[in-house]
Amino acid sequence: LRQQEETVTKDLDQLLKNQAHLETKMKNLNQIIPQISSIEKGCDSLHQTIHGTNILAENVSRKVRQLDMAKCHVDDCVNRVNDIIDLMKCVEGVQETMASDNYELAASHIHKYLSIDKKLISNIDDDVDGSFAVLRDAELRLINNLNNRFDSAIKEKDDQGIERFVKLYPLVNRHEDGLTKYSKYLTGKVASKGQQHLTAALKTPKDDKRWGVMFADTLTRLFEDTARIVEDSQPVIDAAYGPGNIISVLTPLQEECIRQARNTVNNFLQTRNVIDLTSAINNAPRNVGATTQQETEMKLDQVLEEMVIMNSRAELYTNFIKRKLEQEKEENVSDWKGNVEMTTLQQETMGHYIMLETHFMKQSVQKAVTLDRREPKSLVSSLVDDSCYVIQKSVNRAITSKSIDTACAMINNAASCLSLEVCNELMDTIKTGYPNSHSYSWQQGTEEQVQDQKEGFLTATNNAFATAENVLKLKKSFEVKCEKGYGGDSATLAKMRSCIAGFSDVHSDFKDALRKAEQNLCKAAIFPKLHPVVAEFAGSSHAITEDQFYMLEVEDPWLQEIVKVVDELIVPLKSHLKEPIYDSVLAMSISEMSEYLEKLVMTCSFNQLGGLQFDKRLRSLLTYLSTITQWSIREKFTRLTQIALILSMERLSEVSEYCSSSMMGCLSEGEIRQCLRLRTDFRKEEIDKLTIDV
Repeated sequence: LRQQEETVTKDLDQLLKNQAHLETKMKNLNQIIPQISSIEKGCDSLHQTIHGTNILAENVSRKVRQLDMAKCHVDDCVNRVNDIIDLMKCVEGVQETMASDNYELAASHIHKYLSIDKKLISNIDDDVDGSFAVLRDAELRLINNLNNRFDSAIKEKDDQGIERFVKLYPLVNRHEDGLTKYSKYLTGKVASKGQQHLTAALKTPKDDKRWGVMFADTLTRLFEDTARIVEDSQPVIDAAYGPGNIISVLTPLQEECIRQARNTVNNFLQTRNVIDLTSAINNAPRNVGATTQQETEMKLDQVLEEMVIMNSRAELYTNFIKRKLEQEKEENVSDWKGNVEMTTLQQETMGHYIMLETHFMKQSVQKAVTLDRREPKSLVSSLVDDSCYVIQKSVNRAITSKSIDTACAMINNAASCLSLEVCNELMDTIKTGYPNSHSYSWQQGTEEQVQDQKEGFLTATNNAFATAENVLKLKKSFEVKCEKGYGGDSATLAKMRSCIAGFSDVHSDFKDALRKAEQNLCKAAIFPKLHPVVAEFAGSSHAITEDQFYMLEVEDPWLQEIVKVVDELIVPLKSHLKEPIYDSVLAMSISEMSEYLEKLVMTCSFNQLGGLQFDKRLRSLLTYLSTITQWSIREKFTRLTQIALILSMERLSEVSEYCSSSMMGCLSEGEIRQCLRLRTDFRKEEIDKLTIDV
C-alpha cells in the first residue's frame, strides 16, 4: 500500500506541474471554437457551389457530345459530297486525259477514284453508279494502255519512257505487275549486256594484250553493269513503290547475273582448255615431254592469274549485293538464294584453281630442285631463292583471290610443299654425310667426286639455314598481306593467321635439318681428327720435373698440334659456311674438346708442376680459341679451369679457402676430392679428412 501511495503521489505531482500548460491549451481551444463554426458554414456553402457546378458541367458535356455528333454527321455529308464531286471530276478528267495520252494525270484520276469509299456513295443516284461504271472501264483501258506503252518503250529501248510508265502502276494499284514488268526489263538488260560482252571477248585476237584476261574483263563488266542497273533503278522503285521493294527486283536480277556469269565461266573453262590442262597435268610425268610440260606450265600461270581476278571481282560484287540487302534490313543475308548460288559458282571455279595452283607450285619447286646450281662465290644455291619465290607467288596470288577458303588451302599446301619437296631434298643430301678418310666414298671415289660431295653437303647445310630464315620472312609477309586484305574482319584474320602459323613448323623442320647437318659435319670431319690429338694429353706424364716444366713452357707440342688441327680443319670452314653455322660448328667442336679433355684429365696423375703446366696449357688454349670466336668461350671451360686450379695448388689447405670463397661452384664435393686424388704428392688420408664446403 505504501508503494502504491508513493506512485499515486508522484503522478499527482506530475499533473500539478503540467497544470499551467493544460490551462493554456484550454484557453486556446476556447478561442478556436467560434472559428470552427465559421468554417463549418463556409464548407456548407462550398459544397452547394461544387454541386451546382457539377450539374452545369454535365449539361455542358452533354451539349458538346451532341454538337460533336452533329459535326461528324456534317463531316460525313461533306465528305460524301466531296467524293461525289471528285467522282464527277474524275469521270470528266479521265476521259480528257485518256484522249490526250496524258497518262500521268489519268492515273492520278484513277488513283483518286480508287481511294473513294464506294460503299458510302453507291446507290445514291443513277449518275453516281454510272460514273463508277465509266471509271472502272477507264481503269481497265488505262492499265491496258500502260502495258502496251511499256512494252513499246522496251522494244524501242526508250529508258525515259520505261521509267515514266513504271511509275504509274502503283497509282492504279498494280504494284506487283509494275515490279514484275520492270524486273523482266532489267533482267533482259543484264542478259543482253552479258551476251554482248562475252561475244566481244570471244572475238578478241590472241595478240591483244588483254587476251590473257579477257574472261576476267567480261565478268568485271557484267558485275559492273548489274551493279549500275541496281543503283539506277533503286531511286525509281523507292519513289514509286516505297522503300524495301528493291528486293523484288534484285532477286530475278541476281539470278540472271549468275546465269550470265556461269555462261562466262563455262566458256572460260572451254577456251582456256582447263579440263585439258588438268588431264595434261595428271599425265605429265608419263606422257608429256619437257618442252610440252614447260609450255603447259606457262599457259597454266596465265590461267591462274585470270582465275584469281575473276574470283576477286565476284567477291566484290557479292559484297555489294550484301550491303544492299543489309540496307533493306533483309534477314539472313548469307542464306539469301542469290548469294548462295553465287558462292556455289565461286567454289566450283576455285576448286579448279586450288588443284591447278597446287600442281603449278609443286612442279615449279621440283623444277627448282632439278635445276639447282650454285654460283662460284655464293654459299647457297639457286634452290633457296627459287623455291621461296614460287611459294610466295602462289600464296600471294591465292590471298589476292579474296576467297578465305582458297587462301587457307594454298597456305597449307605451300607449307607442305616446302617441307616435302625442299626440306626432304636437303635432308637426303645431309644424310649422305660429309666424306672423310674412313668413309666408303673417300676410299672408292675419285678426288673430284669426293670434293663435289663435300661441296654438296656444305651447300645443303647453308641452304637449310637460308631457307629457314626465308620461311620466317615469308610468314611475316603473308601476315602483312592478310592484314591489308582482310584486316576489317577479325574472325577471318584469325583464321588466316592460324593457317600461316603452320610456317613455324616448316621453320622447325629446316632447323632440324640444319642441326643434323652440323652434327654430321662435326662427327665426320672434325671429331675423328680432333680426338687423337687431344688424346695425346693422356699419353704423356704429368708428374714432371722443373726442367720438363721449363721445356714445355718454351715449346708445347700437344698444344701446337691442337692449334694446327683447328687451323687446318675448322677455321677453313668459315669461308664455306654461313657465319651462324660456322659459329655453331665451332661451339660444338669446342664443347666436345672440353668434355673429352676433362675425361682424359681424370685418368692422369699430376704433381704440382704438372698441375701448373696443365693450368698454363689451358689458359693458352683459351687465349687461342678466343681469337677465332666472336663470343665468350670461358663458360665451356669452366669445369676444366676449376680442375686445373685444384691440380695446381701447393697445399690442401688452399682448397678449403677456395671452396669457402665460392670459386668451385661447378664442381661437387666428390668431384673436388676426386681431382685431389690425382695429385701424387697428396696423401689419401689427408684428402679424406679435408673439410670442403661447396
